[in-house]
Amino acid sequence: MQRVVQSSIELSPLIPPRVDLREPSSRGPERDFRASSGGGLQTDRYSEIGIIGHGGSGVVIRALDKDILRDVAIKIVDPSLATDGSEMGRFTEEARITGQLEHPSIVPIYELGVDDRGRRFLCMKLIEGATLEETLNQLGESRLTPVQLSQLLQVLLKVCDAVSFAHSRGVLHRDLKPTNIMVSDFGQVYVLDWGIARLRRGIPRVGPRVRVSAGLAETVEIDAPGSLVGTTCYMAPEQLQGKHDLLDERTDVFALGATLYQILTGQPPLTADIARAFWMRRDPPPISAPETFAPPAAVPPGLSRIAMRALSYEPSERYASVASLKEDLEAFQRGAWDVPRITFAAGSIIIREGEAGDAAYVILEGRCVAYQVEDGQEVELRVMGPGEVFGETAVFSRKPRTASVKAATDVVLLTVTGETLLKTLGINSWMGAFVKALADRFREADQKLRDAGRPAERSSEGGRGPDSKP
Repeated sequence: MQRVVQSSIELSPLIPPRVDLREPSSRGPERDFRASSGGGLQTDRYSEIGIIGHGGSGVVIRALDKDILRDVAIKIVDPSLATDGSEMGRFTEEARITGQLEHPSIVPIYELGVDDRGRRFLCMKLIEGATLEETLNQLGESRLTPVQLSQLLQVLLKVCDAVSFAHSRGVLHRDLKPTNIMVSDFGQVYVLDWGIARLRRGIPRVGPRVRVSAGLAETVEIDAPGSLVGTTCYMAPEQLQGKHDLLDERTDVFALGATLYQILTGQPPLTADIARAFWMRRDPPPISAPETFAPPAAVPPGLSRIAMRALSYEPSERYASVASLKEDLEAFQRGAWDVPRITFAAGSIIIREGEAGDAAYVILEGRCVAYQVEDGQEVELRVMGPGEVFGETAVFSRKPRTASVKAATDVVLLTVTGETLLKTLGINSWMGAFVKALADRFREADQKLRDAGRPAERSSEGGRGPDSKP
């Protein structure tokens, strides 16, 4: 399945009737295009194969480049708009902006040309695959399973890379959403539709600056104040209110947060009531937390917090940059959350039997001994070395520790708190419940053995007993 989404302004029917929010014609795209153009693409180089998408300002066709013998995507402006300076200006700017943003996740532009009938067209790489929205619709609730959610986050991280790169060149996308994200058949990710992208003044840039005019001077065209440009259910409040001079990187951060929100919930974050309140300059209702729309415990709390921060109504409360948003997403994926290291000298007691368990430990260097006290004597349960873990059962069960552990030599440990474990298992909430159940049952079995006066084969804090096999 191939899709190339139109570059027209997409407005959803959420705003009062005085704004023209009519959807594109319900007639088939081919019929509309043929009727308005009097025929297909007419050039010596490109041979039209078929129409693959359409919007309010034109169509996107699949064509054969007869010189290079490859299929390409060609966007053609509706001839009825050829005399509309603003639409033609947007079309040219889209070609120039996208053509200068050379990035693996931004569709390459091959040519900006005119066909034999005098129609402007934009030739670009043909992407074989599906949009992120199509993927989410196909997955349904299975999108929240560990494997699928991890893969979807990888897609979003690549989108963050592309948008962050565009920001470094002074370009705001302004229309980020799942339908403008393409996942190819072989895993490549592309950010589509830069048709309403705009340049910003006065921000740091890396590499050559993007220009939309042939001269040396940079031009920044601002839409009419108050005009609605973008897709309402993904727009930041400042964009929804038409405050075009206030838009910055945080505007795109909001849209990326909205995309994450749709990954978690299956729907965009802005309801009709929220969008209408912003448009009418009234106090808007809050965005519902993602877990409201998902099965119990299906949405990882860490991801919910990231999405809601990106969706803050006040720009100052959002991530300051897409790079910062990406850092939190990557930290969630890793599950590390800056796990601290701690050192104990030989003979130090690290955990004590009967104490509350608020942390588990991973041995990086040295050796530790797990033991229990019976009739005033220490009974050794296990000697542990690098790579082994102890103390985790009490953290999961939230009950007193059943054994003590001391440093047999100088040791270096990773300290993993209960909060860190919850965040790490948050991407797989059913796994957290599963592990906790196992911890509780193991403690029960261990206690029954001790009550019966039999030596426990294994301590729930210190691992296997000395007589068990590794």
